[in-house]
Amino acid sequence: MKTAYIILYFLSGLVFLIAMLGSSLTKPMFDSISETALETSGFKKSYIQSVDERIDDLVYKSKQIELQIEKLKKFFSSDKVDESKFKREQNLMLEKTFYSPLIGMFNFVFRTGFILLSLIILPFAVMFHLAYRSLDLRKRVRRLESIVQKTHAHS
Repeated sequence: MKTAYIILYFLSGLVFLIAMLGSSLTKPMFDSISETALETSGFKKSYIQSVDERIDDLVYKSKQIELQIEKLKKFFSSDKVDESKFKREQNLMLEKTFYSPLIGMFNFVFRTGFILLSLIILPFAVMFHLAYRSLDLRKRVRRLESIVQKTHAHS
């Protein structure tokens, strides 16, 4: 029973630490749990990345049209068009505005759940500890009683 309450104390502390360090050390673990939860609910990251790619394609095509218009404007002048403004960029609009905040929200929910789990485990550890101490105290009292009875019997 002694090992049971020690293990429960340790487990409670470990789960609490994991939850409290969720924004730094254990962030990849919580991100993985959150992504798995989102995928099981139907929000797959690959779908969002696919839509983001299509949005980036549309933005790139509009930039190419804008580049052609700029070239036409500059055709009659000696000014050069800065083509670096019109390069393809990866904006990740949906991922940044929808998916990442959702992952953050799930991380918070799971961290809160881990804290609650550690607070549920802790009373069990305390109960096992108190039960062990009570049994140990009863053994000591019985041993003392037997010693006292033996000394009274000899006198």
